[in-house]
Amino acid sequence: MNAIYQYFRKLYSSRVLIPVSNIRKQGFSSETLALSISIGIIGGAFPVIGLASYICLLLTLVFKQNILIVQVVNWIVYPIQLILLIPFLKLGNSIFSGGDLTLTLHQVVATFHTGFLNGIKLIGIISLYGIIAWAVIAIPTLFVLYTLFLLLFKRIKKLKTKINMAFVVKKQDPDTQMLPVAPLLVMETAINPKNK
Repeated sequence: MNAIYQYFRKLYSSRVLIPVSNIRKQGFSSETLALSISIGIIGGAFPVIGLASYICLLLTLVFKQNILIVQVVNWIVYPIQLILLIPFLKLGNSIFSGGDLTLTLHQVVATFHTGFLNGIKLIGIISLYGIIAWAVIAIPTLFVLYTLFLLLFKRIKKLKTKINMAFVVKKQDPDTQMLPVAPLLVMETAINPKNK
């Protein structure tokens, strides 16, 4: 059990923690962060298991965003892909065939027993319906997520600026009792000394 825990801890550290700490150090704009995270969430919810990373890569190239941010978010939202897989397939099936999707594992196995191509055709059609449903929902959701994250990051940036301005304190040597001097005055004095 401990080996499994260590494996997932190492995976989480290498795939999420280290890239996120590197992202913080690079100083991206609020717009870039908001769009990259939104693309990661939308691409990560793609309703075909195993293709979400490729969809995220494609969206990253189309929108010219940071691939590291997008892929980290894609990894984080992987459980969302699993949760939304069946709803996307059901929504797509109800839109195109008008009926409710009642697909069981037994039906899938029986379809593959009648022929491999029949099984692929059935799974492919249902997956295609899910992809179309995802595409229809992804466009407005991307806009909404981008707007929300942009507002959030701008608010955080504004708050961070206020905090930095309020707590900027110049360190003084405890032995001297000098008043803080404006940096422009110090620079001007160094360039044009009047005490010659």
